[in-house]
Amino acid sequence: MDRSTLLAKNVHLSADTLLGNEVTIGNNVTVYPEVVIGDRCTILDGAVIGRPPIPTQAITRQIDSSFRPLSIGSGSVIGANSVIYTGVQLGEQVLVGDLASIREGCVLGAYSVIGRGVLMMYETVLGERSRAIDGAILTGRMTIESDVFIGPGVNSINDNQVYLKRFSLLPFDVRGPTVRRFALIGAGALLAAEIEIGIGAIVAPGAVVTRDVPAWTVVMGIPAREVRQVDPDDRAKILSHFGLQQGDL
Repeated sequence: MDRSTLLAKNVHLSADTLLGNEVTIGNNVTVYPEVVIGDRCTILDGAVIGRPPIPTQAITRQIDSSFRPLSIGSGSVIGANSVIYTGVQLGEQVLVGDLASIREGCVLGAYSVIGRGVLMMYETVLGERSRAIDGAILTGRMTIESDVFIGPGVNSINDNQVYLKRFSLLPFDVRGPTVRRFALIGAGALLAAEIEIGIGAIVAPGAVVTRDVPAWTVVMGIPAREVRQVDPDDRAKILSHFGLQQGDL
């Protein structure tokens, strides 16, 4: 352990934990096996890192309770009382807010943000520089590309056949929504299973999206319907900011 690493009181580290330089770990933190914490990371009080999922016979989804490698990229901050399950990969400079829960097998790109109390379910991907704001629920097996904004209280679904699957009358096979690059999902919106939100699209607050949304389109309402196209000037500004042209996406 590097001398620059600071451990507060009642910290429980697995014997195989790998800590980078200048790591700070707060009070009452638990780190399970197979965890790598990069340089200059901060783990705040009460966080649990690398927890395995432990099912009961009430669970219909098959769950692997073994420990799998978990890595936290350099400069990342893990909020107080957050829980990160085993097998999660965090890029550099990731911010995880207090009380967040990130389930097994998730991937968070560099410079991404998970807000306070966000629930990120199993095997979901959050791209680089994307943000999921406070209280959002990112369902299992959901894909969120880079530079996406998910507003507070957004909900998402990964199963249109839960009516029968809850009784194991159909095979367990689920897929969450896909949110393409530059899209914005307004506060309190609901995204149905398997739909696709196109590049640069905007979903208005409170909308219920039950079908695919084309790129650079604004939808609103219950159910969500197309109301207009994204302002061409706004589209051009976003693309220019990333050194892109309209034909690049």
